[in-house]
Amino acid sequence: MKYGIALKRFDTNINFPEEGLTVSCEVEALGDSKFKLLEHPICATQAKYGDVILADYESENKLKFLQVVVASEFEILDFILSKEISESENFKKLLNSLTEKDVFWQQDFGGIFCFCVKPNQVEKTKQFIQSALD
Repeated sequence: MKYGIALKRFDTNINFPEEGLTVSCEVEALGDSKFKLLEHPICATQAKYGDVILADYESENKLKFLQVVVASEFEILDFILSKEISESENFKKLLNSLTEKDVFWQQDFGGIFCFCVKPNQVEKTKQFIQSALD
């Protein structure tokens, strides 16, 4: 086992060399240099939440992205929101409601929100989010 990585799920850095980008992301090791992305790699365009990627270890805490081997079905809805909105009680209720509807979401850098939505839920989720922001 290279670098002694025994955890099946772990946080790591992923280098996307074609994008000149390295991001932190939780992954699940699937074996044979395959990893499932358990978070959305913010700012990356080559992979998204739920994808299974092929990657090599650059170091103990860093993977080098090679390609997506199984694309996830999820579509990403992302918003940049003010501190006032993102900390409001209405928005917190919205996040709780989305979690109850099995929508994965994450918050990055304070006001960047990514919602990972199944294709048949996109329009309904957009409307739900927009209604909470109005």
